[in-house]
Order: sequence, then C-alpha cells, then structure tokens
Amino acid sequence: MAVQLRGDNFKILQLTDLHFGELPHNKEDQQTLALIKEKTAEVQPDLIVVTGDLMWSADTKHSDKTFEALISFFNGLETPITITYGNHDTEASVSRSDLRKLEEGLVNPVEKKQSFIVEDRESYCIEIRDGEDKLCHVLYVIDSGAEDPLQIGTYEFVHPKQVNWFYETAENYRTEQPDREDFVFLHIPIPEYEEAWQKGRAVGYKYEGVCSPAVNTGLFTSMLLDKQVKGIFCGHDHDNDYEADYHGIKFCFGRVTGFNCYGELSRGGRVIELQANQSFRTYLV
Repeated sequence: MAVQLRGDNFKILQLTDLHFGELPHNKEDQQTLALIKEKTAEVQPDLIVVTGDLMWSADTKHSDKTFEALISFFNGLETPITITYGNHDTEASVSRSDLRKLEEGLVNPVEKKQSFIVEDRESYCIEIRDGEDKLCHVLYVIDSGAEDPLQIGTYEFVHPKQVNWFYETAENYRTEQPDREDFVFLHIPIPEYEEAWQKGRAVGYKYEGVCSPAVNTGLFTSMLLDKQVKGIFCGHDHDNDYEADYHGIKFCFGRVTGFNCYGELSRGGRVIELQANQSFRTYLV
C-alpha cells in the first residue's frame, strides 16, 4: 500500500546522480551507500526524492540486479521514497517500464497521483496534506528523458504532452486549494536554469555550463502562469549546486550524491523544508 504524506511542517531530502555500477559494489558505490545512510539519519526527512541517474546502465551488464539491490537498500532506510529517472538509467538492457515494475518492491512507496505516461516517461504528483486533509503542497515529478530524439541538442526536453499535463493538472489543483507552494522535480535542468544564474539572485557554485536541452517546450512559462510553483529541483550537472531566485521561482540544483562519477563538488544532498504559514527554505547537506 502506498504511503500518504501528511504534515504541516515537512522535510524533503533530494538525492541525485547516484551512478551505481555493476554488483558487487566497488569502493565508490560503497561510499555512496554510506553517505545516503548518513544523510538520511542526519536530516530525518519525511520524504526522499531521487532525481535520476541512479545507475550507469550502459556499463552495467545486469542493471536490473543493480536496481533491485538499490531498492532493497532504500527499504532499509525506512523512509518514504519516490524516484524519477535520468539519461543514464535506461541506456542498455532495461526500460523505464522495467524499472517502474522493479519499484513495486519498495516497502515505503509514495502514493502517485495524476500519473501520466508518454513515450515510457512517467509524470506524476505527490500530495502533501495536513491532519484535516487540506492540500498543503503538490510535488510534480517529471521524467525529463535521455538523449534528444531530434538531434538538435544533446539532451531530451520535457515532452510537450508533459507540459500540457502539468498545466491542466495544476489548473485542477487550483480549484481545490488556491493558496499553496508547489514544487517541480526532474533530472535534466530546463533551459531557464542558465538565465536564472545570469539574471536571478544566485548563491552556490557553478563550475560547468548548464547541460539543458536545446529545445524549449515551455514548462517554465506554464509554471509562471500557474503561480503556484515556487521551486524547481534538478540534478544532472555534477559540478553545479546553485540556487537562484528568478521571476518568483527558485531554480535549484541538487548536490551530486554518488562517488562513482565525475565532479569536484562535495557529495551530499539538498534539503527542502516546507513550513506552515512560511515560505519554504532549502539548503545543502
């Protein structure tokens, strides 16, 4: 049975770019497992959100076994968890639908609402409600894909049908409870991340160019029109961990979690604290 999330004050731990390889775990993967345990114990989150690239599927002969081992590890954390995928998760022998099937092994899965699948990429919502069942926050979890099928850029874009799904779903949620702070989670940063760094109020580190898709399908415009989304959180760029306020929305990179990949930044996670009657705050751990 899926977990229903409740609480006036709510803490999310974002993990991203774990990049596990073949079993048995090498030294770097063992460091990643230890770090996740450490940060989960330190933060005591109500929810863990993993924003993609859980493994190196192209270089892993039995990536299904690697993913099953990761699900087993997550179960040992005894914390509700939700997952979206990155560009490296389904490069070889497994598909996204294969991974979603394996996700059924989670003992603390979060209840997915408004699930929508296009080209095997799932978008869904997580509802956070208070003790009286009032809707406090909506988390939009969007699978941002892998390689650009149009070959205009390197990375895939949020599909136009996903953007339509977001806009229509957000419009329906506004009728239920109009005064909320909502959030978007995905793997690949949308193109406006670079603009946010250049023109917004930015803090943190930017040690590489933003690896966004070349094609812009308008998710940011839909977020602005919605007026409910106050933060967007991605992974993908291991040497960026900044946050930037831009047109009333906070653009945030999660901090790379895995040791088995490139990147000069310290490994860790990002915390998002949702507080009753206050604006959210976010910081790195």
